Amino acid sequence: MSQQTNYSSLIVSTWSKKINAGLDKTCTMLQCVNRDYQAEADNGTSEIKIATPESVATGAYTGTLPAYSAATVSSKTLKLDQSLYFAFSVPDIVQAQTNVQLTDTILTKAQKAIDEGIDKYIFTMHQYADSANIIEGESTTAITLDKTNVYSHFVSLAKLLKNSGAITPQKQGWVVVHPDVEEILLLCEQFSGSSNESDKAKKEGSIGRIAGLDVFVSNNVGKGEDDEYIIMAGTTEGITYASQLKKFEQIRAEQSFDTVVRGLYTFGAVALNPKALAVLKCEI
Repeated sequence: MSQQTNYSSLIVSTWSKKINAGLDKTCTMLQCVNRDYQAEADNGTSEIKIATPESVATGAYTGTLPAYSAATVSSKTLKLDQSLYFAFSVPDIVQAQTNVQLTDTILTKAQKAIDEGIDKYIFTMHQYADSANIIEGESTTAITLDKTNVYSHFVSLAKLLKNSGAITPQKQGWVVVHPDVEEILLLCEQFSGSSNESDKAKKEGSIGRIAGLDVFVSNNVGKGEDDEYIIMAGTTEGITYASQLKKFEQIRAEQSFDTVVRGLYTFGAVALNPKALAVLKCEI
């Protein structure tokens, strides 16, 4: 008697892992966040309470402790309230899973659609940057970025993050720019001259480093209307992110013998440390 193989659980597990692993490598903004609470999301939690101390009392000890108040603790909630779906159909789901070329094509298309949504969402966290970490011109005179001043402005971004204690010898910074800003950077001698020297030190996915910041590029973020641009910098301590592949299922297509595979990807982020984020508002 022949034994029929049930591929359902295998397919869900295999594709879920591949999609999540692919997103971690291809999504620009995921290189700029921490995933400290991902384990709770993996356990099915969709709302995570996070308590963090805002300050810690310290001072020289002279034999007695001076009066001090308890550390102030702030509480924030990481909600996985954003959702994106993806769907594709294949004639034979088992064959599709074992066909490496077909699998890669499907994953690339699914990840590209999800990447865009994640990039745009995480980038909105720039609005929570500490007010002291924002560089912008006057209301009537915006900062105009060009190859002659781009380096000095990036140095200023890095300085803000160092002064706020975000960048340390143990914690490097990053900056995310639109391709239009990347073009200016590539024409800047300080960037083109230093990026080659730091290839070994730069973070994976970065196009180089400037003023100690790993530079990431995404065409999904950073450009507004009327040639207004927002450049976002920070460290991974600034934003925490978590996600779930909430649903992943296969069903038979109604009008063919194909198998439809579809999934629901939920995610969320919260700016835990506004001082670990900095913003440059400019025009080109």
